[in-house]
Amino acid sequence: MRNKRFIAISMILVSVLACVIPGASQSAPIDQNSLSTVIVQTVNAATTQTAAAVGLAPAESPAPTLPAVNETSLEKLPDGSVKFTHISGGYEMTFPVGWLTLRPNSEEFNTALKDAAKNELLLNQMNFDINAYEAGFDQLYSYPLRPDIEKNTLFGFSFIGWEAEDTHPMNENSMGELLRKLETSSAIPGFRMDTAQVYETINQVKVIEIGGQFSKTDSEGWVVPFYSTLVYFKPTADTLVSMNFTYLKDFKYKIQVDVNFVISSVELLGQ
Repeated sequence: MRNKRFIAISMILVSVLACVIPGASQSAPIDQNSLSTVIVQTVNAATTQTAAAVGLAPAESPAPTLPAVNETSLEKLPDGSVKFTHISGGYEMTFPVGWLTLRPNSEEFNTALKDAAKNELLLNQMNFDINAYEAGFDQLYSYPLRPDIEKNTLFGFSFIGWEAEDTHPMNENSMGELLRKLETSSAIPGFRMDTAQVYETINQVKVIEIGGQFSKTDSEGWVVPFYSTLVYFKPTADTLVSMNFTYLKDFKYKIQVDVNFVISSVELLGQ
């Protein structure tokens, strides 16, 4: 059974939340000088979940073939948003202005990594993503920087995963099974679901959407609330795309608008 990254809960945000993001609640007043010593901490159970533990793919599914770089593309649109196309995967989606959208192991990722020195949160999250990268599954990273809210910070992270072998249907039964696995496994410790629905987007794409909150405690004992939106859709009958958006709950209503924009932008190619 293939291990894969389902959700990476970076503790960078927990460590420096108060000194970087004005108005965020419940975090310790950490001095700005501590930024240089921030260490990325993760929930081990969350970063190494198997497909059977938290996904929809059958246990016997083999690891997917690694897509070639030229099978995906990024296009900056006139309004500043960025369109991601997975050609062989058969889908595309658009991320809004204010999000840094990058393909793993790409020239644009390496360039952005060099430019991230002035944003400690982003730099550490990107370094974590490099180490957590799973070939053939991770397709895209996108970081809600939102400089209109606060410059040189990071309000969360997202990644897009692709399963080359998955034949489960998109219905209430599969959603219910996924919910049971989320609630009984340690994938997102303390996860409390408040949204679970199967619906069609404006582009007639059937999706499963699950949302809920959880909290993490930093080294000083301060509790920081997060929110995750998990979305699944099937470009073909035997493939699956998973979209994971995790962000600070204090900014849920601002970031959720962007998340909804991404979900509604999904289109299936050739249909």
